[in-house]
Amino acid sequence: MEREKYIAKTLKGLEQIVKQELADLGIPKCRVTNRAIEFHATKEQMYACNYHLRSAISILKPMFSFKAKNENELYDRVKEIEWEKIFGIDKTFAISHSVNSDIFTHSQYISLKTKDAIVDRFRDKYNDRPSIDTKSPDIKLNLFIRGEKCQILLDTSGDPLFKRGYRKETNDAPLNEVLAAGLLSLSGWDKNTPLMDPMCGSGTIAIEAGMMLCNIPAGYYRTSFGFFNWEDFDIAIWKKVINDAKEKIDTDKGIDILGSDLAMRSVRMAQSNLRNTPELNRVIRFKVEDAQDVSAIAEKGTIVINPPYGERIYQNEVDVLYQRFGEHIKENFEGWKLGVLSSNKEAMKQISLTKTEEFDLMNGSIDCSYQLFKV
Repeated sequence: MEREKYIAKTLKGLEQIVKQELADLGIPKCRVTNRAIEFHATKEQMYACNYHLRSAISILKPMFSFKAKNENELYDRVKEIEWEKIFGIDKTFAISHSVNSDIFTHSQYISLKTKDAIVDRFRDKYNDRPSIDTKSPDIKLNLFIRGEKCQILLDTSGDPLFKRGYRKETNDAPLNEVLAAGLLSLSGWDKNTPLMDPMCGSGTIAIEAGMMLCNIPAGYYRTSFGFFNWEDFDIAIWKKVINDAKEKIDTDKGIDILGSDLAMRSVRMAQSNLRNTPELNRVIRFKVEDAQDVSAIAEKGTIVINPPYGERIYQNEVDVLYQRFGEHIKENFEGWKLGVLSSNKEAMKQISLTKTEEFDLMNGSIDCSYQLFKV
């Protein structure tokens, strides 16, 4: 089958994880850039990437590249494109833009001109036009302009891939599912020993770990992807991707994943989210427990936490929290590994364990350090 170019967008620091995930899907050759991985794939592989990749935000397909020296030239070039072969008149669409150009200084206007060119082509051809939907469009287009160079990409994913479909309830600052999966991969958890998150919040780390353990694809609980709305969507290929994945799912692992939190409200949210992943009911347990009271459930295992960073409490309080937790782990979890994500590097210094690795990551707009410790 023909291979075409795609770009997997990801979060800062997870590029190598996505590269490995692509290799696991039979795509070993790729080019790693900042928060993105460029690769070539067949249609089936593109479908599989959307379904399986745990640490990618979206899969973009570069469609058209051209030069334009002014708005009118941009409009003409966009209108020349055979949009009717990409999506139907019954579909809605939206355009996001990234413009860095001395020629095109009003990015919103440029986006509007692009939209007008697409709409006018449909209107000229069919005397009708597709509608714009900025909130949940069937077709998502990305316009990139650097100087005179213009590029239009199709978002094959639709909703970002961190929208797995299982998380209906969250706390005020929930951990992104893609980041949670990245933390687990970076931790070195081998899926042969238990995984614990004693500050589990709404349960994202534990549920992502359960999906990884049981070979449940990242997109298993989603109901749609962007490529569903393309004119060339091939349902037979899509069913093959799903069926191939189903054969590899194994929910009878005998490995424990435990999430706990001091807040009853958080544990109830986590349990509610777990009910949306019924395949994991035998693998994951959530309970109310103080992080400083948890006990090791095996001789070896991995702990991954996203503790409070200290925005709502004083520095000395968060220092004490990290220090006491570190001491508790040191005393009770010999032989385990610990991964801590936090923006509070001063508090991280209070964890009196041997640091083995450190990664610079982003939790939303917050610069964070992800530190791994040997107990």
